[in-house]
Amino acid sequence: MATVRANGATVTVDLTWWERFFAAGRPRLAIPLDAIATVGVVEQPTRWTATPGGRSGLVVTGVLKVGRWGLGTGVRHFVSARRNRPALRLTLTPEGADLTGYDVVLVSTPNAEALAAELLPSNLAS
Repeated sequence: MATVRANGATVTVDLTWWERFFAAGRPRLAIPLDAIATVGVVEQPTRWTATPGGRSGLVVTGVLKVGRWGLGTGVRHFVSARRNRPALRLTLTPEGADLTGYDVVLVSTPNAEALAAELLPSNLAS
């Protein structure tokens, strides 16, 4: 499972060896805080409403989603989501999307609430 860390300047999503196959071989996504437009928590990230559109990735219905979602919608999602584990949702600025190749990053993590609180827009500005 991917791990998410935040420090003073960057949110880092470290991918497991097998998740890298679905992220163009990248071992991590490093997202500068100024490239994040909105932050949220998705309680049920494996649902279609969290990841609409076509996909290029792995899905085990209702259990696991890993890869690129949103094909045909105009919004590129990187998804690493697990059932019964909330996900941190980062919507990126156009500059952030250019940097990462994704408009939205949705990653399940047991500390999604704490990370989202740490990354709230009021905290991003400081």
